[in-house]
Amino acid sequence: MALAPSSLLLFLVSSSVWVALSLPSPVAAADGQAGGEQCPPFSCGDVTISFPFGLIPEGAEQTNCGAWIGFQVRCHNNNIPYLGYYQSEYHMQILAIFYHNRSLLIADRLAYFNRSSPEGCRIPTANTSSRLVRPFSISSVNQNLIFYNCNKPPPPGAGLVETVCHKNTFVRAADGRPDESAGSYFLEDCNATMVPVLGVSGMVNATNYEQLVRDGFLATWQWPPPPPPPTVLVVLAARLSWSRCIMQIAAWRWRVGVASVLPTGAIERYPSYGDLGAY
Repeated sequence: MALAPSSLLLFLVSSSVWVALSLPSPVAAADGQAGGEQCPPFSCGDVTISFPFGLIPEGAEQTNCGAWIGFQVRCHNNNIPYLGYYQSEYHMQILAIFYHNRSLLIADRLAYFNRSSPEGCRIPTANTSSRLVRPFSISSVNQNLIFYNCNKPPPPGAGLVETVCHKNTFVRAADGRPDESAGSYFLEDCNATMVPVLGVSGMVNATNYEQLVRDGFLATWQWPPPPPPPTVLVVLAARLSWSRCIMQIAAWRWRVGVASVLPTGAIERYPSYGDLGAY
């Protein structure tokens, strides 16, 4: 015996609720780690690359293994590992990875302080924090250098060291201010840029800025929280959408069946016969 439309809708809704309540909750990945196929470990120069990192093959845009976006690695000339942010540019070089505490040593390899460069000698002009994307963040154990690109020579006594690029470019060591940002080291008519360096314990010496930048800084990564389980309402909404499609099909079939037994033109004279399509 066929169900009436209202009974059919009640049956579908009840079934959807039962299915939603019966769905199993997703199981969190072991040890809080994000999912992803583990890549086989490989060596790129002196650095061993293993999970959560994954190698991007030459000419490809992404890897098929590893944790998730951000952990891609490019091995330039089979010798130098870089974070795989870019297809044709190599900026953030990986100097070492410390898997036991989820940290890595990175050096920004843009052509800074190169007086023979065709583009001209240049200093960092973008804060490193704006160029390091998730899941990585700059470790608090680093110290900071502040680079200045000025329109005119700053006043004497500012504790600045002139860079090899000259042209009113200077550097100083940060002194650990409460608001440790490039803005807190403002100098009039100068643009300030903050660059982290690992250095050694104690204050860094700004006169060694080239070596400090080459030696890199420490970054860390954190696993993202596991995705929440689907709620009953979300699943119910999806099931009701499916139920609506079933109701429309049932209404269409009912209308066709009625039209086959009613006199010609009855559906047009009594349009309420077709109202079930609005359920």
